[in-house]
Amino acid sequence: MLLATGLALGATAFSVDLFSPQLSANAAGTYLRPCGDVPISSTWQGHRNRKPPSGEPGTDYAVAMRSPIRAATGGVIVDRKDTTDSATGRYIALRADDGNYIRYLHLASSAVAIGTRVSRGQVIAYSGASGFGSETGYGSHVHVSLWLGGTPSQLGFPNTVNFENLVDGGPVPIYPEDDPVPTHQSTDFATSVALPANTWTTVAVAAGQLYLAIVGNGIVETGDVSLNLKANGLTTGLQVRLVAEKLASNSGPVVTTLVQPVTEIRATAAAGSPTQGQHAQSYQLVGPMRLFVQLMALNSGVTLTGISVRKNYWTS
Repeated sequence: MLLATGLALGATAFSVDLFSPQLSANAAGTYLRPCGDVPISSTWQGHRNRKPPSGEPGTDYAVAMRSPIRAATGGVIVDRKDTTDSATGRYIALRADDGNYIRYLHLASSAVAIGTRVSRGQVIAYSGASGFGSETGYGSHVHVSLWLGGTPSQLGFPNTVNFENLVDGGPVPIYPEDDPVPTHQSTDFATSVALPANTWTTVAVAAGQLYLAIVGNGIVETGDVSLNLKANGLTTGLQVRLVAEKLASNSGPVVTTLVQPVTEIRATAAAGSPTQGQHAQSYQLVGPMRLFVQLMALNSGVTLTGISVRKNYWTS
């Protein structure tokens, strides 16, 4: 199943290590949840059960955008990242007075500076969905990671413990199924491909890469893909579509061809200037299948000069 839709910060990370070997970890502390007793959309164990496992297992709390995030306990802010790049998006980190280290991911913004001493319950940030270079890399939530007695650099990012085991308050609802973090792929490909008028042309999405996805037998890939295109010579427009092929086996032959809905990118009004446009689509491939891009220029003399791909997907 494929569903198509056409679409015509901050400082870098800073940190300070305020850990001391003399600080002892408290594995039986009582911490505040970041936004109160809200539902959990993905548990710490759910993060560890992913394939592959999360690189930073934690607890995801389902909250509305820009919900206040409160410090779990007293301590010092030791790290903060204000850009949306990478899987973490924006984050802020607290060195707790008990010697533990707590990190809050996917923020809309932080409210306190590095080096600030904060008290239990103080607002330190606002929740968001940032990640992968976008304000909406995920659904809105806050991810909380906890390390006992050291920094993630000292202990290893995957070596967290379950934050929920140390919180105040009673149980909260847990969504029936974890909402795993997708795998992200990002490519920017400068090219020069002449597109004949009124003819569908299959184009590469990266150097030596023709397919957006190739899924083997027994594998299901579900995702979203966004194509950003740049072309010269357009006076009318450019059409974009994805094509999925169902294969008899991992190596073919093709059994069924599934042509997807078309997005039309209109030419830029200024004569001689390049035209840029976007095609976005959700998809599900049940292997063995493959997915590729086709373009059709609506006038002669068109050259594709660039294609960028942003893809988030899950496999099962």
